[in-house]
Amino acid sequence: MNEDTKTTCPYCGTLVDKTEEVCPQCSAPLKPAKPAKQQAKLLAPTAVASLVLGILSINFSSLIIPGFILSAIGKRKAYEGYDAIAANPDTYTGEGMLNAGRITSKVGLILSIVMIPFWILYFTLFAIAFSEGL
Repeated sequence: MNEDTKTTCPYCGTLVDKTEEVCPQCSAPLKPAKPAKQQAKLLAPTAVASLVLGILSINFSSLIIPGFILSAIGKRKAYEGYDAIAANPDTYTGEGMLNAGRITSKVGLILSIVMIPFWILYFTLFAIAFSEGL
């Protein structure tokens, strides 16, 4: 055995080969245990819901009321997800999806607000056309 390939057992002091995993004298482990794999984090419980509701709020924004409702629920779900991550940062992840859900919910809300004058104009012109017998 070459001196460069030898090591001393930290438990019994026996000179052993560096490639050995356990001491042949006392059976103590010679190599440090491999670190346990870090547990994968879970997606925040409401991350997907906030994103889906945000996208739906954009799709239904032309109907105003469904756009408002979906937007409000989507934003609330995003903040519930942020709270879950803040309470358990080692367990949950998904800030990006929560941000996307919050932003799409805001866009849906803005589009719903923009649609209000459109519908007022539409129904006003329809009422005028109907009253004139067109």
